[in-house]
Amino acid sequence: MEKVFIRTFGCQMNEYDSERISGILVKDGNYTFVNSESPADIIIVNTCSVRQHAEDRALSYIGRYVNKKKVIVVGCMAENLKSQLFIKYPKLFGIVGTYNIPYIDKIIKKGGLYVGKNKDIYRPDIIINKNITSYITIMQGCNNFCSYCVVPYVRGPERSRPVTEIEDEMKKLAENGCKEVTLLGQNVNSYYDKDNKINFPKLLKKLVKIDGIERIRFMTSHPKDLSEELIETIASEKKLCKHFHLPVQSGSDHILELMNRNYTSSLYIEKTSKIREIIKDVAITTDILVGFPCENEKDFNDTVKLVEKVRFDDAFVFKYSERKGTEAAKLRDDVKEEEKLRRLNYILEIQAKISEDINNNEVGKIVDALCLGKSLRSSDELKTTTDKNKKVYIKTGEDKIGKILKVKIKEKRTKDAFFGEII
Repeated sequence: MEKVFIRTFGCQMNEYDSERISGILVKDGNYTFVNSESPADIIIVNTCSVRQHAEDRALSYIGRYVNKKKVIVVGCMAENLKSQLFIKYPKLFGIVGTYNIPYIDKIIKKGGLYVGKNKDIYRPDIIINKNITSYITIMQGCNNFCSYCVVPYVRGPERSRPVTEIEDEMKKLAENGCKEVTLLGQNVNSYYDKDNKINFPKLLKKLVKIDGIERIRFMTSHPKDLSEELIETIASEKKLCKHFHLPVQSGSDHILELMNRNYTSSLYIEKTSKIREIIKDVAITTDILVGFPCENEKDFNDTVKLVEKVRFDDAFVFKYSERKGTEAAKLRDDVKEEEKLRRLNYILEIQAKISEDINNNEVGKIVDALCLGKSLRSSDELKTTTDKNKKVYIKTGEDKIGKILKVKIKEKRTKDAFFGEII
C-alpha cells in the first residue's frame, strides 16, 4: 500500500474536499494515511487561490517536497494555474482541478494533468469522517463575480446539489456519530434545487428532521440574497445555530459598487437590523477587505462607521491583493502597502473593543453547549461551543463528548473564549 499525506490550505470547502479525497482513496483500498510528510509516498496538496498569500504558501510548500515525493496539487490553485505548475515544477506528479477531485484515484494511477467531466460527484458511501462536527458542501461555484474574487473562475458557476443527496450525506454522518454539520457554499443563500423547487430555507427545514444531528450551521451568506424567510426559519428551529457570517467587505457604497457586490451599506445595515429584530440573541460576524483600488480616506471611514454601527461579534479583516484575471486587476492598485496595513490594524483595534464588550455580556448566561472533546490546554478540561460559536471550557470528570450540556458562563478566559460550569 502507498502511504498518503494530505496538506490542506484555505477555506472550509477545501477541508471538506480533503475529506472526500480521503474517502475515495480509502474506498479504493490501495492506500493508507499517515500524519506527516516524512513517511508518505504521496503528498496531496489541497490549495487555495483566493488571496496571493495563500497561493504563495502553497507554492513554497510544494517546492519543499516536489523533488522528494509524488506530489499532487488539487483545488483552486490547480484549477487556476493548471499546466503552469508543471513548468514551474517539472517533477510534479499530478494536477487535479476543482471539478475533477472525484477522479483523484485515477490521477494517482497514471499521473499528469487529468481533465475529467465537468461534473461534481458526491458519494455518501465514501464518508469516513467520524468527528463530532463535519462539513457538507450543498453547492459549488458562484455567479456573483465580485470584482476582486477568483472563485467563479476556479469553482465555476453555481451548482446546487439535490436535496435528497444532501439528506443522504447528513444521515451517513449521523450514523458515524456526527452531531453538528456546517453547510458550505460560496453563497448558500442562493441554493436552489430546481427539480424539487426547494430554496435554502426549505432545505434547512428538511435537514433539521434528520435524527442524530443536533446542530446545523452554514456559511457563507451573500448579503444581497439574505431573505426574511431565512431569518425566520433560523429563529423558529432550535437545531439551527443563531449565527450569521455575512461578509460586508466595505462600508463605502463607492467601493461596494467597484467590488460589484450589488448592495449598499444602508441595505446591509437594514438586513442586520432585521436579523436582530427577529432573533434576539444572535451572533453576526463578517469579512472586511481594506485597501481596495480607489479606496480613499472617506471610503475607509465609511467602513469604520459601519463597523461601529453594526457591532459585529467578530470580523476577519484582509488587505486587498490583486488576483490576475479578475475585473479589479484592471484597476490601478493605488493604495500603498503601509496604508493598507494601517487601515487593517485600525479596523482590528475597533473590532477588538466591540468584541470585548459583546463577550463581557455573555458572562452569567446559561447556554446550550456542544462538547467537542478534550481541551488542548488542559487534560481535565473539555471544549464546548455555543450555537453562537462561542468557545466555553468546562471541567468535569465525566465523558460528555458529543453531548449538548447546560452550561453557565462564569468568566472570560481569553478575548474570544470563556470558562463555564455544567448546571
